[in-house]
Amino acid sequence: MLDRMRTWGRSTGVKVLFVILMIAFAFWGVGAGLAGRVKPVATVNGKRIFPNEIDQQADRLRRNLSQIYGPNAESVLHNINLRQEALNQIIEQRLIADEARHVGVRVSDETLANSIAADPKFQQDGAFNADRYEETLQDNNLLPADYETMIRGSLMQDALRDMVEQGVQISDSEARHAYDLHNEKVSLAYVIIPSNDLVPKISPTDKQVQDYFNTHKDDFREPERIKIAYLDYDPEILAARYAPTDKDVQDYYNSNLKSLYTHPDEAHAHHILIEVQPGATEQQKATAKAKAEGILKQLQSGADFAKLAKENSQDPATKLDGGDLGSFGRGQMIKPFEDAVFSMKPGELRVVETRFGFHIVKLDSITPAHSDKLPDVRAKIVDALRNQTGSRMARQDLDEDVSAALAGTSLDDLAKKRGIEVINTPAFARADAAAVVHNEKLVDTAFKLDINQVRAVGGAKDAAPYLVKLLAREPAHVPPFKDIAAKVRDACIKDMAEAQARAKAQDILKQLKSPDDFEKVAQTNNLTIHRAESFLRSSESVPGIGSFPEVTDAAGLVAKVPGVIDRVMQNKGDAYVFEVTQRTLPSDEEWKGAQSDFVSEYQQRQRAEAWQHFIEGLKARARISVDPNQFAQGSSAPEPPSDSL
Repeated sequence: MLDRMRTWGRSTGVKVLFVILMIAFAFWGVGAGLAGRVKPVATVNGKRIFPNEIDQQADRLRRNLSQIYGPNAESVLHNINLRQEALNQIIEQRLIADEARHVGVRVSDETLANSIAADPKFQQDGAFNADRYEETLQDNNLLPADYETMIRGSLMQDALRDMVEQGVQISDSEARHAYDLHNEKVSLAYVIIPSNDLVPKISPTDKQVQDYFNTHKDDFREPERIKIAYLDYDPEILAARYAPTDKDVQDYYNSNLKSLYTHPDEAHAHHILIEVQPGATEQQKATAKAKAEGILKQLQSGADFAKLAKENSQDPATKLDGGDLGSFGRGQMIKPFEDAVFSMKPGELRVVETRFGFHIVKLDSITPAHSDKLPDVRAKIVDALRNQTGSRMARQDLDEDVSAALAGTSLDDLAKKRGIEVINTPAFARADAAAVVHNEKLVDTAFKLDINQVRAVGGAKDAAPYLVKLLAREPAHVPPFKDIAAKVRDACIKDMAEAQARAKAQDILKQLKSPDDFEKVAQTNNLTIHRAESFLRSSESVPGIGSFPEVTDAAGLVAKVPGVIDRVMQNKGDAYVFEVTQRTLPSDEEWKGAQSDFVSEYQQRQRAEAWQHFIEGLKARARISVDPNQFAQGSSAPEPPSDSL
């Protein structure tokens, strides 16, 4: 199979595609200037990382997030710096690959071929299909050799991670201690000295306000702000009058029939997992099987599946959803489970054994393999063709307009020519940029420009590029005292009020000679005692107050209960004095009931932490350098094609 992949990789069509991709990267994927296209963004132990590698990794990240979050992907992506995350991942991959080779981890061609052949994306009717493999890679702009290297690296990482994680063993006493810490409950009594109550009584002198300003100038520093004008080469606007011909639509449909419009069998099912741990005895397996068969009988008698799943399932990923597995195709579940599900009839119930234990399965529906008819997807195809045309027009128009702008043509004249509008922004700081300009790369570019300088900003694939001009810049500065005197005075008063609240709380703490004095001292100082009864200390939140990890941590350190926390706590300016009135560990019965699930989850967490510590150790020992200027100039990741790997 690998030979066939490599043969395809040497074909003329792929070479042409590769040349086209290289040209695209040269003009859109790396940044302005010849030097920017050849300089490495970073080095890891002397090995270079180039901008196109980051773009490709960012592309894969975008695909994965789009698949995970679906319609919500855009809002998630808006809060993620994809290129930074991509660079981090490439660095880790380089270090992991080097370490894997160092310790002797190898992936044979046979193992690699078996892994690729088992991927359902490359299968047809449950078997590997070479044509489908080639088409899928081509649709995703990947050469077989590059894809093989990527998968081989992933397999090496999996093998190395298994080696690290298998070294993590959890003793019974360690698991019980962790369970106790996680489920310990505390009760608190506390008094509050609100700083806002003290504000009306505080009247600082002019000298105090001036002194406060002199010692806290950085608190009043205004950030750098800029004003820009830019053109948004929106493909939808530019291609609004484009109407693809029937032949265009038919050709697009034919080219993408297998990858976009052909759907394999899919099943929708629910399950309840009765887990069997690795190494379980025959008696333990028999007990789990009996429990599964008992649940099956309840369901056959009309019991509610979702209710029983929430009460009994040991699959944390689905139990709260009533055991709903959603829809899945062949190759997405382990073989015994898949074979059983696809042999069932809708509505049928069955107990299925896998290496995880016993599953009580209910098949909801089967969607047979099918292909979308052209009339049903015509509107989507027209939109896709219009977007492609608009994107091409955007890049062509931007190429022409950059030269014109550098020659002195105004943005207003260029906008009229293209039928778009000039967008003029108010002055904004980096921290406020997202509310003004909805493109991080455009903002980054604008902040680097000189006054009246014009720069093209390449858009991601099928997204609009921009032409931006810097109109004005206001450097970061501390305003003169006279301009912000009222603001400084308010801050000074707030600071003094918080200090007085803290001092009053300190005085109350000194009055407490023992926990028995808490109520008497509160009454003497005309303070109300508030109570937070029996809550999980691991929540790091105090009922009635909110997040307060300093208190939940300190509550666990009080030597004798009831006992007073020996320092004043402050939250949002208010001062608190706390007494721990009760601290309770979970019972042996609670531990027995939760032990199996907790040990499994705790071990997974500990193994994940061990792997992360391992990665951090590799980074600490490595020679890593990043060129921040070169990294900032790189392009954003391209949008994914429809058929994602």
